[in-house]
Amino acid sequence: MDFQRPIDRRAASMPLLALESLPCGCVAGVYHVPPGVGALTLFEAKGPYCVFSRHRTGRLASLSPAGDPLVNAEEPFI
Repeated sequence: MDFQRPIDRRAASMPLLALESLPCGCVAGVYHVPPGVGALTLFEAKGPYCVFSRHRTGRLASLSPAGDPLVNAEEPFI
């Protein structure tokens, strides 16, 4: 049988810049978006014991203007 892997269109259009593991066990990915916008942070995975209802895979965590720091370890996306 010839199985094809699903195409991740997000990965093709927005290169991954960084991954951040959050204290709750969730993982956030920071992606480069078109010039002038900056960085987009999405939840990549929900931690098995995370109690935050806003943490869902694929949900927007933040949109940083161009020139802002991408990941601030002191301020997790919760």
